[in-house]
Amino acid sequence: MILKDALEGSRLLGLWTRLAETTGLQIAEWLRASKILSGPVQVLNYLPHQQANAMWYGSAVRFLLTLGVFGLLGLLTFSSTGIIGAVTWLLFGVVLGAALLLRPNWLNQLTIVDVLVACFLGSAVISTAFSSFFLTSLIGLAKMLTFVAGYIVFRTISQSGSSTIIAIMGLLVCLGLGEALIGFYQHFNHIQPLATWSDTSINPELQMDRIFGTLKPSNPNLLAGFLVPCFATAAGICGIFAKPKTWVISLISLLSGILILVALVLTGSRGGFLAMGSMFICLFACLGHLIWHHPTLRTFRWMKPAWLIILLVSVMAVVGGVMSSEKIRTRVASIFAMREDSSISYRLNVYNSASQMVRDNPIVGIGPGNSTFKLVYGLYMVPGYNALGAYSVPLEIAVEQGFIGLVIFLSLLFVLVLRAFLALDAAYLSLPEKLLVSALLTGIVGSFMYGIFDTIWYRPSVNLLFWFMVAALAKLTEPQHPNAFKGKL
Repeated sequence: MILKDALEGSRLLGLWTRLAETTGLQIAEWLRASKILSGPVQVLNYLPHQQANAMWYGSAVRFLLTLGVFGLLGLLTFSSTGIIGAVTWLLFGVVLGAALLLRPNWLNQLTIVDVLVACFLGSAVISTAFSSFFLTSLIGLAKMLTFVAGYIVFRTISQSGSSTIIAIMGLLVCLGLGEALIGFYQHFNHIQPLATWSDTSINPELQMDRIFGTLKPSNPNLLAGFLVPCFATAAGICGIFAKPKTWVISLISLLSGILILVALVLTGSRGGFLAMGSMFICLFACLGHLIWHHPTLRTFRWMKPAWLIILLVSVMAVVGGVMSSEKIRTRVASIFAMREDSSISYRLNVYNSASQMVRDNPIVGIGPGNSTFKLVYGLYMVPGYNALGAYSVPLEIAVEQGFIGLVIFLSLLFVLVLRAFLALDAAYLSLPEKLLVSALLTGIVGSFMYGIFDTIWYRPSVNLLFWFMVAALAKLTEPQHPNAFKGKL
């Protein structure tokens, strides 16, 4: 309980920690006591619950939904946005139909993460209502509803237990490995995307052959954003199956993770480089805490020096890999070039214009959606620097939904981090589940770090994976039901 005591005793983090520890039972009690929401809650309570009498239907729905989620994730690698959105809503329809058929007790399944996601969506609704471009903002809100529908689908499937979450993570490892292998083919055969993704001011001999995979549109940055959670899940699967009877799966996952990591480097995405750094820090910090403080791992004295050796070898491998290639070294150094790099200079101009938009619309923003952004951005843009978005997720949220939306979103991330930290000390989670929590947190941290400097986060192939990790982490770290997992590891 080391982390729990430290967080609860902190004057700065104590209030946030209590919020993160809020259970579904407490949320249900607050809703029942609310003067505004007590009416709808009472209606839900009057609906008969048929979970005990519809076990067969529930199993069939979970099986169908699992197949659907697997299909949806597979579509992310090659399908258009429209098809991915249609399948997402189809799966949401299955969830809604199952809810009407089985009528589960929704209040007992809520988490504080679900409440914050609902508040984030609510802020988008408010921004749409007050937007000067209501119709275009309504289209943006519809896109956001698609991602929230995906979150609900992932939350529902996560109720099946940690085994289902691990199966989905295993699929992500396979998809990431497939994209990595295709990327290697593109690299060795010098296959270039249709668009130019390199700074033209750099010597052509020092420009990287950036891989882009099969994701639509063909964008190396988009592939990097997709590979970030795939690498995190590979690390998680590797740790979970690091046992005498399942070491082969662990080894395959380790090799897959290494190949995914190499492919991430070959995308040449500077946001991807920063995401890798943040993921390494998060992953080693979580593993270090478990090795030093978990009762089972503390008995293995060799793990502490092994952890230190692996950390040093990883750092040396990263430094050696960068220094061994002049192209990669040039690309990494360009992160700090600022105005001397055309891409960074372009983004700085967009950041300045977007910041002015926030100053003029600070509370509820201009309304969601890139169409609304384009309409308003034209009034603030530097001539010759047109943009489809703010090229930064926090800044984009501040522009579209104001400080209300930004505070809610950052609160959601902060609560997720605190819940993950508390789960590392929790008695209701097994060691494999704590490794699972570490992997999911690593993926969320990496995705957000990437999102600070790019808005490919809004693409379905990246955004849906983010919401899957949020949904799975919300379930795993929920303290209300210590025996909620049907498939214990």
